[in-house]
Amino acid sequence: MYSSLKNVQILLSLLKNNGIKHVVISPGGCNIPLVRSIENDPFFVCFSVVDERSAAYFAIGISQSVHAPVVALCTSGTAVCNYSSGVTEAFYQGVPLVVVTADRHPYLYKQMETQKINQVDIFKDVTKKSVTLPVVLDDNDFWYCQRLVNEALLELNHHGTGPVHINIPTGVLGIPSDFLTKELPAVVTIKRIMTNDSKEVWAERVTELSSYKRIMVVVGQGRPYTEAEITNFESFCKIYNCVLSVEHLSNLNCEGALITYPVTEMLSAEALESLLPDLIISIGHNIAGANIKGHFRSNKARIKHWLIDETGNVKDVFKSLTTIFECSVPHFFEYFAKNATKESCNDGDYRRRWMNALDAIKVPDLPFSNMYVAQELAKKIPSSSLLHLGILNSTRHMQFFNLNKSIEVFSNIGALGIDGSMSTFIGQAAVLDKLCFLLIGDLSFFYDMNSAGIRHVGGNVRIVMVNNGGGGEFHLLLRATPYSRINDHIATKHTATAKGWIESLGFRYYSATTKEELEVALAGLVSASDVPIFLEVFTEIETDANITYQIYSENTHEGVKSKSKGLVKTIAKTVLGDSAADKAISVIKRMIK
Repeated sequence: MYSSLKNVQILLSLLKNNGIKHVVISPGGCNIPLVRSIENDPFFVCFSVVDERSAAYFAIGISQSVHAPVVALCTSGTAVCNYSSGVTEAFYQGVPLVVVTADRHPYLYKQMETQKINQVDIFKDVTKKSVTLPVVLDDNDFWYCQRLVNEALLELNHHGTGPVHINIPTGVLGIPSDFLTKELPAVVTIKRIMTNDSKEVWAERVTELSSYKRIMVVVGQGRPYTEAEITNFESFCKIYNCVLSVEHLSNLNCEGALITYPVTEMLSAEALESLLPDLIISIGHNIAGANIKGHFRSNKARIKHWLIDETGNVKDVFKSLTTIFECSVPHFFEYFAKNATKESCNDGDYRRRWMNALDAIKVPDLPFSNMYVAQELAKKIPSSSLLHLGILNSTRHMQFFNLNKSIEVFSNIGALGIDGSMSTFIGQAAVLDKLCFLLIGDLSFFYDMNSAGIRHVGGNVRIVMVNNGGGGEFHLLLRATPYSRINDHIATKHTATAKGWIESLGFRYYSATTKEELEVALAGLVSASDVPIFLEVFTEIETDANITYQIYSENTHEGVKSKSKGLVKTIAKTVLGDSAADKAISVIKRMIK
């Protein structure tokens, strides 16, 4: 029987899944939930050493003899401090110890609670990884705890061996700890595959890959890819009939690539049901799409996730990570393309269903608005240019419009701050001999306006600033729940214009308030010039928000609400078939009511 504490259960499950069975136990009170649970499981081999100073060294000796990681487990307080010498020795010898320290509830720190000292990162300089587990109360806590234990155990033999530290609060306020749990919970054990692993290890993954019916390769933000890399992508995706999901920021333009953003950001969970992958293979950095994460996370039990990352770090963006490939992107795709088996059972129609869903989404004729500006700019940017997008609306809107494949696209979505879009863009343009375009909102521009005066601004700079008098993103987010004071402190309404400042810096300045004026201004924007060019487009903030909101609504529930033969029905029937579509639409109707 096991402790009812979920963090204890998760830790023990992952120790067992990783074959770590030798445990050196020192006595105490706070570690009783761990000790009794371990004692009751015949998998573990237990040793008792009272003095923690000796216990850590004793664990080193066992590890050196069995050539495997060993757990050293103690109670809270100064017992933890007594591990210091042994853990230090293990670190400098490269001995893989799992140092598990029981702790009191974190809320009790500095509250005159006995045996409650700061145990977080107490061994940070002499361990390869140090984590403190959460008190597990819900599914998010469970996922986070599971992830932290995986991260720690993965470091035991990552680029050399050595100790790791897992601090676990077991003296939990208000949560009784009994020992009535009969079975440990199912947990996900994350594995790391490295280029120098055996041929057998890699061959097992080829076999596993061939067992998945629906494979999606998700490409996050990244640099432009080489011709050789593109060839590997194309070969892999053809063999496994993958959906190659990209965004403009992926900078991957190859045969088979689909900008899936309109589908994942607009369709309901019901409509996306048959588009869910069995396996996600992800590369690159952050993803601009928000809903794609939510849809896949809510179905994490049905999806496996392979991450390709040369750092080997755990990045569980879809909460379903099972395998990390610590290798280069070219190595992964070339290997699996060359070693593919003929017994692949992939769904031959999977990619077609995604294409049908994308084809069903049509952006209507747009009135003058910030989205219209993105649409028209996308048509005008010359080939081989650079395009930098301000975060949020600028990045979002451009995903709906095609760009010349030779255009490189960037955005500061790493930390998603408005403070440095223009500075980053000007730095890019300063070292390039080609036209460079920036699409930016007014708040982002005014926040970073001093960067327009950097002395390295050249004649290749082209800036389009959409000025709708405030933070348009907030009008969109709060569109369904109107807030009378939104412009006071959230959207920060203003009447400022960039004209005087920009002209004083030597920019050629254009402005537009209508479609006709925008057409003329864009022609000037892409013309040859010895000086930088700035275009300020004046739109109306509520109109901008309403248009974007309406387009999203018409592609999801609004089409159902009006009982029209709108895009929702078209997409649902294309993706799900008639009967499943009718069922999904009825669910959405109930949600609307």
